[in-house]
Amino acid sequence: MQDRDAVFDHIDAHSEEIVERLVRLCRQPSVSAQNLGLEECARLVRTMMEEVGLSAEILPLTEGPPVVLGRYERPGAPKTLVFYNHYDVQPPEPLELWESDPWAAEIRDGKVYARGAADNKANIASRLSVVDAFLATQGELPCNLIWVVEGEEETGSPHFPEFVERYGSRVRGDGAIWEFGGLDYGDVPAVTLGLKGMLYVELSVRTLGRDAHSANAAIAENPAWRLLRALSTLQDGLGRITVEGWYDEVRPFTPEELEALEKEPLDEEQLKRDLGISQFLRGLTGLELKKALAGAPTANLAGIWAGYTGEGHKTVLPAEAHAKMDFRLVPEQDPKKLARLLREHLEKHGFGDVQLKIQAETPAARTPITDPIVKVAAETAREVFGKEPNIHVSSAGSGPLYYFTDALKLPTVAIGCNHPYSNTHAPNENQRIDVLIQGTKWIAAVVARFPSA
Repeated sequence: MQDRDAVFDHIDAHSEEIVERLVRLCRQPSVSAQNLGLEECARLVRTMMEEVGLSAEILPLTEGPPVVLGRYERPGAPKTLVFYNHYDVQPPEPLELWESDPWAAEIRDGKVYARGAADNKANIASRLSVVDAFLATQGELPCNLIWVVEGEEETGSPHFPEFVERYGSRVRGDGAIWEFGGLDYGDVPAVTLGLKGMLYVELSVRTLGRDAHSANAAIAENPAWRLLRALSTLQDGLGRITVEGWYDEVRPFTPEELEALEKEPLDEEQLKRDLGISQFLRGLTGLELKKALAGAPTANLAGIWAGYTGEGHKTVLPAEAHAKMDFRLVPEQDPKKLARLLREHLEKHGFGDVQLKIQAETPAARTPITDPIVKVAAETAREVFGKEPNIHVSSAGSGPLYYFTDALKLPTVAIGCNHPYSNTHAPNENQRIDVLIQGTKWIAAVVARFPSA
């Protein structure tokens, strides 16, 4: 397609500007867990949208940081494509493990090093550059565009349902591109169709009025032991969740999804090396391993604490103990129902005194593998990268995709400019510049093809 070739040429000729956009975004801290720089980053995203030719506005929510909504309308355009991204990032700590300042966006060895470089600011910079390339070379986009950029994805998007309820009528389209995606190991493009859901809870128990001398452990119950006994009732020795009714609504894979899982390459030995383990849970391998990653509910103990944890020793009987858990969910599981089942389970097993605080509730989501946008994403991946793409039925991670696929009825794929070894959420997070440029072309190709899909 001649017009698309002109767009690609523009992307190549302005690759330094694409990198500059990423650097500019990364140098603005925006940590949702610490409420750091969120309003400032929202304003920056709005400004950068306007600079490339989009109309943009900041939409406030009752609580939490605002959502930036960008828009491009072309009279008579046959379809509307929707983008989703987030401008918030993870905390950069531990700072001592970074080789450069996490907010400096230092460029070395063909990569940009910064917190948020890969997750998720590279994909924002990439999509800004797609809009810029089309308007500079064609004077218009092939389709209408609506762009949602929120500021709480890294803390579970607790207020995104409010955005959908208040502003969802302004986010109507025919398909959507999610915030992440790019290359698998071996630099093979990947198209991801879904995300697991999340129920994130904090459990707390108090057995004493105040911390006491540990000699009193002979006569008073230690809350850490009580919490551990409660936690031990939630999962059996094989990792299966033992809360009654937990698996009742789990949706099985379709035949097409199972076929895609069979074809999906997975370097098990590389994955073991990355995780630093010698074997997978329950000895999983092959298709069963892939099914677990894409479609098995989990109960993860993310953190547990009580008493004294500092240097040296302190003989203390703590008054209270706490734990944080994330439960990964699959399609059809209702996090609100599961939270109720969890409370009932604790009470049934004699732990009604364990307090349960819900911190995040997000259902799982999955786009049908037969949807036209999946075909467009796969076809354009072949054209841009010259390789057969991997189709991932679902990521093992979570996010608010449900509100796009189910609430807004937007079939959605996750594609972009991410790459393996980007150290996402870890020190020395980085974005390969070559993949940033190629990923930008991939999104441009989808935008060009989407109106005829």
